[in-house]
Amino acid sequence: MAGLANLSEFFENPLLTETIREVPVETGYIGSRFLPEENTYDMDWNETVIERQADMADLVDAGAELPLTDRDPVRRVSGSIADMGQSYILTKKELAAMSDRGNEGRRTMAVQQVLRKTAQLKQNIDARIEWLRWQALGNGAMVYDKSGIKLGVDFGIPTENKVTAAVPWGTDGATVLANYERWVQDYIDGNTNGYTPDVFITGIENIRAVLNDATIRKQITGYSEKLLTLDELNSFLRGRELPPMEAFDAKVTYRDPMNAGKRTTARLLDNTKGIFLMEGDKIGNVQMGPTYENNMEPGIFARTFTMERPLREVVEVVAAGFPKVMYPELIKICKVR
Repeated sequence: MAGLANLSEFFENPLLTETIREVPVETGYIGSRFLPEENTYDMDWNETVIERQADMADLVDAGAELPLTDRDPVRRVSGSIADMGQSYILTKKELAAMSDRGNEGRRTMAVQQVLRKTAQLKQNIDARIEWLRWQALGNGAMVYDKSGIKLGVDFGIPTENKVTAAVPWGTDGATVLANYERWVQDYIDGNTNGYTPDVFITGIENIRAVLNDATIRKQITGYSEKLLTLDELNSFLRGRELPPMEAFDAKVTYRDPMNAGKRTTARLLDNTKGIFLMEGDKIGNVQMGPTYENNMEPGIFARTFTMERPLREVVEVVAAGFPKVMYPELIKICKVR
């Protein structure tokens, strides 16, 4: 067997990896706004986080010595990067088409089809990275126990940053605006920098419950029966110095090894929750670490290889990454239903 790299230049590196890295991330994935990617050569980390110390200066008498300030307070963040990857075994039909030197059109089409399947492998890596992000952002913890891989992580979100509406939104007696204002104020008071959250991420079902709330409608339009749009709601919230609401209902599909490999679909964010977040890298990032397949270089990597007995040609996409939450107090998880 010639090997895929000998059948088409597109399967040679660095071209293959460069091509796959250009595959766009699913437009419905928004986690990188709050935990952007950062390459690292480390396989685990144990870092000291310096807390911002901004104590206002004292007034001092002329000629007096300036008061001393102790060193910045610190805390530690630690974690370990997890490997992830997926591969695809080409069929004999695909290999025959790619080997057909007498029909260039058939050969080109076969190469394009396999490249599309390789791109799907990269998108599946993206889905896993997004899933990791929302374990941190939406749950504050992760438990993973599949196929011999066991991970248990608590990202350190303060207990007071996990709250529940006394009356579920969308039911009689709900106090949506009072809940929202209280939670935002507690968010501001609960972090040493006095940061205000940029956005409230939740499911569209929860947003519709707010839009259909008679009290909210009357507070914004003056009429409890008048229909309300999300733009009107967010304009009202911004006018009260509150973050806007944004719908996020993305799902991922995976094969469940605990259920005979059955294909299962799961939401990235529980539809009973809403999350106050800050954009950029204030919360932290996703550390994209090195892989052995990529000669211990970081980032998504694609390759082809030949398996023996039986002889098979394989395309594979791998990566290594994990969320590093530096300031968990900037995540506030609210159960609204």
